[in-house]
Amino acid sequence: MEKDINEEYQERTERRYVAEGEMKAVFSRLGDQIAKDQGYEDLHGMDAVFRYLIDKYKWLPHQVRSLSIEDLSLLFDDYDSQKKKDSEE
Repeated sequence: MEKDINEEYQERTERRYVAEGEMKAVFSRLGDQIAKDQGYEDLHGMDAVFRYLIDKYKWLPHQVRSLSIEDLSLLFDDYDSQKKKDSEE
């Protein structure tokens, strides 16, 4: 039996939201690592991610909070390799 268009749309939408939630969890864990690396004693998760971007790029809080998960993925694509490079210098 074939699925109707509405059912396929709902399944695609659900998969997209699940993937987005998984990416947010990844960034939350990355934020914990950033907080440790940067000495942000009172920040964790996404708050540490946002603070890092504010410090690094001099962006305003509303600018970093408006970034999409895709934007964050691009910005942090090389965070680990950049961190290793900085520690070697």
